[in-house]
Amino acid sequence: MKKDVSIAAQLLKRKIKHSKQEDLVINEVHKILNKDLFHEKKVLEHLQLYNRSFELIDEDAADVLDIFSLKDIKEICIAYRLRFIDSQFYKKEIPYAAILKIKDLNIKHRKDLKGFKILAPIENFRVDGKDEEVLLFAPTDHGNYCLIHKWGTGLGKNRKLINWPMRCFETLVFTVALVTAILAVSLPTRLIWLPEHADYWGMYRVGAFFHMFIFNMGITAYLAFAFSNNLSSSSWNSSNDFR
Repeated sequence: MKKDVSIAAQLLKRKIKHSKQEDLVINEVHKILNKDLFHEKKVLEHLQLYNRSFELIDEDAADVLDIFSLKDIKEICIAYRLRFIDSQFYKKEIPYAAILKIKDLNIKHRKDLKGFKILAPIENFRVDGKDEEVLLFAPTDHGNYCLIHKWGTGLGKNRKLINWPMRCFETLVFTVALVTAILAVSLPTRLIWLPEHADYWGMYRVGAFFHMFIFNMGITAYLAFAFSNNLSSSSWNSSNDFR
């Protein structure tokens, strides 16, 4: 029996997959530039940024396996139709274990961490929602995010496949075209062409495909608008549904 999908495990796989040598070099350059900004001679020039650094996790002191780029998080959100938004929009109670970890990090780093983010299915953000896996992140001083705590059960094993059509505009159009093509091929010739002895294949079947495709795209657009089913590529970091 296939096990449920773990968001954290999939995120780690994507991180390892994208860990190219040139990316590591670029990351090191960013670290050097950030450290240079906080050199004592430049603190006054970048005072606002310096003050905010006391609200961010020191990436160099964190476990490298817990650090994820926004790019990797975005790809996971789009693939599994998840949301990555401010923790204030999470209506359920955050586990006490997560609060203890935040307190420990504040003491360890001598900071007052802020800007927490929640990565989870949209259903989890509602009080009466499911108890699927939820990940709590905190921003780092190098523009990435550190995984603080996770709880809940894994995602359904078919979630990625089921939500594939809603990834982006291209996948939606492809899905509608595929369904329309199946319908066009399945229809009896008599329903789309009047002559009794007409061949099964003909331009009339192609014409039927395009007519049904336009109709189906209209229905799809209406349903998406009526039920606020935005594409994952445009809503993965949007909190408009919870305001």
